[in-house]
Amino acid sequence: MNFAKKCKDLRIKKAVTQEQMAAALNISSQAISKWENGLTLPDITLLPELSVYFGVTIDELFDITDDKHLARIQNMVALQETIDDNDLEYAQNFLLSQIAEQKNVEYCMQLLPALYNKKAAEYRKKAEYYAKEALARFPENHNNHANLNEAQQGECGDWNLDNHAERISYYKEFLKENPESKESLRWYFGALLQVGRCEEAAEVIDKLDALYKVACAGDADKLRIEIYRAQLLWVQGRQVEALARFEEITTTYDTEWLAWNCAADAYAKACRYDEALKCYNRVMEVQPKPRYTDAPMAMAQICEITGDRAGAIEAWKCYIQVLNEDWETSEGACIDYANKKIKELTGAY
Repeated sequence: MNFAKKCKDLRIKKAVTQEQMAAALNISSQAISKWENGLTLPDITLLPELSVYFGVTIDELFDITDDKHLARIQNMVALQETIDDNDLEYAQNFLLSQIAEQKNVEYCMQLLPALYNKKAAEYRKKAEYYAKEALARFPENHNNHANLNEAQQGECGDWNLDNHAERISYYKEFLKENPESKESLRWYFGALLQVGRCEEAAEVIDKLDALYKVACAGDADKLRIEIYRAQLLWVQGRQVEALARFEEITTTYDTEWLAWNCAADAYAKACRYDEALKCYNRVMEVQPKPRYTDAPMAMAQICEITGDRAGAIEAWKCYIQVLNEDWETSEGACIDYANKKIKELTGAY
């Protein structure tokens, strides 16, 4: 951010001397000389006045690049606990302007819904807080429980609301126009599996398998097909077969973290927590850096379920370590949440 050069260029463009500029801003000309020579920066309280004086935005004073704007917005989404209304307006306006100008379109169109999802999550947290406050006073009120469930994005028990019909219909139509989109097929399969539409899910696996064969798929794609078939067995109620299949998968793909992670998820769903923990630990051993935080988070949750507070604390510490070492992240919402959990667990002794 080359403020020195920008300040001098703007002053010359305005056709004023350092003395004239200093008089207009009620500061010394020596201060402006120091700015333009890169020795100091103006006090933050002067920035609005400077932007008005030159007729530019504060960001323009510092020549902030598009990449820096995008990095700032990415950090809002990934690290901040909340996004205030001013930041939200700035971020959405910048992203929309980039899209309109055909700049960084794919990344901006990825960040825009992520930004709104972040804000929606913030409102869900508020809803959760006030639902709990209401329940503390009126525990027999059905609507208070319903509000908490919705805020926490839980299942409501009504098939017509829990069947993900809109999402499934969207993918069904989308795939008519994009029948070879493997990523879309994978998400479509997940949506179908989530609501037990097994016959349709099996058809999707076959379509994916055929596409992978045409493309001469590598081991990673073959592994996905094996995982999907095991997951389908589980939803069909054939849990014993599914777990046996996962054992075969982890034996065949011993060094593939995804195989161990999916097996761990299956064991956790079966409440076979010791086996799940072994698999999640194996994930941490074989997953290449940068590692994801899913496994330590899952281990922490399992330890909390089983009453192993010391194990949960260690898992949350591992979670923080992964963020520090693999993602160079030492602050933000994720770190704050993990530290909060450690504090709660430590206080529970």
